[in-house]
Amino acid sequence: MCDPDHRAVGQFVGGTRSGGRIAARILMGDERPSYRYCPYCRTELSDRLVFGRTRRVCPSCGFVHFVDPKVGVAVLVEHAGKVLLVRRAVAPSQGAWCLPSGFVESDEDPAEAAARECLEETGLHVRITDLLHVGSYRNDPRGAGIIIFYQAQVVGGWLTPGDDADEARFFASHELPTEIAFRSNREILSRWQRGQLVPCPVIRPQ
Repeated sequence: MCDPDHRAVGQFVGGTRSGGRIAARILMGDERPSYRYCPYCRTELSDRLVFGRTRRVCPSCGFVHFVDPKVGVAVLVEHAGKVLLVRRAVAPSQGAWCLPSGFVESDEDPAEAAARECLEETGLHVRITDLLHVGSYRNDPRGAGIIIFYQAQVVGGWLTPGDDADEARFFASHELPTEIAFRSNREILSRWQRGQLVPCPVIRPQ
């Protein structure tokens, strides 16, 4: 289920590994990752202006510590005029409701990740039909993120909560819970209630 997190990405510039080769290292946890020493050659990092910002850089091998936003996905599933929501079983916003959501794995297409997360959290197989919205957030202490909202149709399965959701249910427009997690979810659901969603076709990777 999607709650803000982020990853650290390292790139080699200058030093003994110049030439723009990229080395990625994903760090996932509850706190903002911070390097004091280079993860490759163990040299102590120093601050240096790189690509317009001060970043942690290895003076020996040229490793640069980047902190990039984590990419998440959420899916709006409508059936018989009702929308599918799950109740969060974990922090943040434990006990609040939201759209089925989660993070994209490095080997996944975002639309595939959205369908996977929906299956894990609700037991329903869905077909992604449209792109609804792409948003971002920067106000979480654990880091920034990008969230992609999709629309989907149910194609199979049984409604059963799972993963980090302890309940899954369809709600009519006038039945939405008062406690909705995440501002982006509240905005998408508000648009759904007003009939103001503007779907766009999903471009699949070749």
